Amino acid sequence: MSYDLKIERLLDAPTELVFDTMVDASAQDEIYAGVVDGWSLRKFEIDLRVGGIWRFEFGPPEGEGPADIVTLVFTEVDRPRRLAYQGTMFVSQWGRTVDYQEAITLEDQDGKTLLTLVMSGIEAEADRDAFAGGVPSYVDSLKHAVEARAAKAGR
Repeated sequence: MSYDLKIERLLDAPTELVFDTMVDASAQDEIYAGVVDGWSLRKFEIDLRVGGIWRFEFGPPEGEGPADIVTLVFTEVDRPRRLAYQGTMFVSQWGRTVDYQEAITLEDQDGKTLLTLVMSGIEAEADRDAFAGGVPSYVDSLKHAVEARAAKAGR
């Protein structure tokens, strides 16, 4: 059995800006700043192509505890409409990894963007429920970063 998680948000920005912000290395510190209080992005690497790796480490300040490590392998890159990947996340608090698939779809809604994130293939209901406690914070933080960039650009 597989457990899935679906999150939707309407962002006040065009799809191109949303897509580009998600994958822009210079935006990642801002995006991750609001996800978990006291945690920050430690490392970020992205090779934006099918078969490419998107890897990041997120955790408390260096020396204050281990980081969560996410490794994603792109299975689909369709700018500005969709990203899909196979994911593996080492959750430091659990001391183990969780495998999943994820797809992010961006749909134009009269100049705004409907972002739909679907995580699937999660084997344990408790893992899905734990992700449901954290993934929305990432999406909300991304929304804030994207809308700040749109406002700065005068959109």
